[in-house]
Amino acid sequence: MQNNKALKRIIHIIIAAFLCVVTVICGQGNLSAFADTTDGIRAAYENTNVWDNLQGSIIGGNAFDIEDYPHNENGKPQMISFVEFCYSLYSDKQDDFGLYVYIYNPQDTAFDTNTERNKIQFRCGNLKSAKYTLDFLNYSNKAGYEGRFYKFRIRLSLNERNSILKALNENSRVYEITEVELVVKGVVTSYPCGTKYIYAGYVKGYGSELAESDSLICTVDGFDKYVELDVKHTVYRPQGDYYEGKQSQLNSCYFRVPEKYFTDYGELTKIACEWYEYITKPMLVTQTDYLYQRLYNLHGDSVSNFSSDVDFLIMSLSNTDTSWFGKSTHGLGWTSDVENYDDSYWAWVGFLNLVHVTDAVDPVLRFDNFAGVFYTGRDKSYKDRYVTSEELHEQLLANSEILGAPYLTERYSEKLFTEYVNGDHVRGYNKKEIKKDDFFDIFWNVTTKSMWQTIFGGYDVETIYDSVKAIITLTDTDLNGTDEEIAKRLYVSQGDVKSIKSEYSKAVSRGERLVLFRFGESDYYSIPCVESYCSTTDGSDDNLVKACAKAWLDGDYTAYMAQETVYLDFDIISLWFTADGVETEIPVAMSPMDVISGLAPPLDEDYHNEKEKGILALIFAVVAVIVLIALILLAVKYLFPAKTVVQVVEKRKKE
Repeated sequence: MQNNKALKRIIHIIIAAFLCVVTVICGQGNLSAFADTTDGIRAAYENTNVWDNLQGSIIGGNAFDIEDYPHNENGKPQMISFVEFCYSLYSDKQDDFGLYVYIYNPQDTAFDTNTERNKIQFRCGNLKSAKYTLDFLNYSNKAGYEGRFYKFRIRLSLNERNSILKALNENSRVYEITEVELVVKGVVTSYPCGTKYIYAGYVKGYGSELAESDSLICTVDGFDKYVELDVKHTVYRPQGDYYEGKQSQLNSCYFRVPEKYFTDYGELTKIACEWYEYITKPMLVTQTDYLYQRLYNLHGDSVSNFSSDVDFLIMSLSNTDTSWFGKSTHGLGWTSDVENYDDSYWAWVGFLNLVHVTDAVDPVLRFDNFAGVFYTGRDKSYKDRYVTSEELHEQLLANSEILGAPYLTERYSEKLFTEYVNGDHVRGYNKKEIKKDDFFDIFWNVTTKSMWQTIFGGYDVETIYDSVKAIITLTDTDLNGTDEEIAKRLYVSQGDVKSIKSEYSKAVSRGERLVLFRFGESDYYSIPCVESYCSTTDGSDDNLVKACAKAWLDGDYTAYMAQETVYLDFDIISLWFTADGVETEIPVAMSPMDVISGLAPPLDEDYHNEKEKGILALIFAVVAVIVLIALILLAVKYLFPAKTVVQVVEKRKKE
């Protein structure tokens, strides 16, 4: 296909306006960020409407005819042109260089235009496939064709622009476009392109100074060296003993890849992907209907707005450490609408139960809002309430819409997320190339009590680690056994095993392979809670603490709090195959997805005592009882000497 006729026509328009030579239009595009600060050729081109640009152009080897682009309720957006604008082999003439995209929109959909999530993925020269933001310029405004065509520029940073210019071959500049991603009402959808644009020659003034005419030519060809993926997410949280609510969370995804890529290019050895990483604020799952209604209606806002006549306190607690002489715990987090708590409380709870609650106002432990609130249902225990990924996703979006900006990835209110992430992770944007032999460490805890700890208190915690490879291609053997066995073997959610089996069957029947890709290990917290609420009074803070202390002593937990890492706009960019030491990149087209795992109740507290230790503890108990009896007898003997007893007996005999 040749688009040089359209290019020349646009150039002539600009020449007439500015009495200068310029080169433009051909296909898809993305204008560099320099257009924002440069008045002149690029600004003039960007201000021309897409409808005017298309008149008289050549698309697909044919003259542009609006009849070829009807309204189609079931049609999908298509890229119809990728424009290389003002390329020059001379460095002093490269400031006008830019790239642009033209989209045919058969449904006349109103794309979101004030967004950075509209993107295009392509590669050129020796550069790897990469995604670039599409900046909206305009859409067709012809009566009856409003929005039928859109015009975008490709946003390029200075480094990106220079890298592209350096990578291009001066005489044959090849751009391989994988996909465009367009946003409608906050939802991103991928539209595969599979198109190769080859530019040669120059617009007059940008090539040789001796050239007396334009030599720019653009041809378009198919590009089938890419793969469309249908990606599904799964999560794995190892079982173990409850210890401060902390669990390991392994996030993975699985997808089918045609066999031909393995046959032609070898083993899958690397996957390039990107995402935005954040940790949620605490989320509450409660069986207390009143607290649920009040907190849910805050939609993630500050708990200070809870009520004008009722106060509440919710405390998440660590392990309960029992001994022969009592039990103890410490708080892992708490929230309340009461502003001023004393540093400590002494509270009588029940008969001879003296409770000392300390550090009630520790600012590290206190938090001000819930990212989400869920109800167990009437007469149901928090231990049985699992929150699905869909439920959580829906509530985060609903709360964000009410809370408003500032937003993360333009949809989620920043107020629902923490300002930190795990360990050496990067908060916000991440772009990684994860290799097949990369490993992720997952852990679980085992708690034990020795004989002395059973008696006097305390416990030991052993953290056990396991390493799993990042990328595996599944086989029949991997899916043998029960769902539980498969889940443990593959480190996936047991609830997703059915879906994995189904995808594997599809892969086998279609000549494909099923790939399991582990991309992120993070911490998950799920912590039991005690709750209380009462009418607002001068002593409500004291009453709330007493009620929570009594609930803890009685083991009356009624809720749990959870926190997790989410991976927003997770997107796979390319798959890398290796054969005989040669790497081949296969670009990927997929719709970005928000990886938000569901919530699970806390693990059980389970202190493991070895049998021998239990027997020793029993022996010690018997000995202790004997010693105690002996001490009592000694005390009696000391207080009531033997002769005194005899005298009393003899006196009674005489009487």
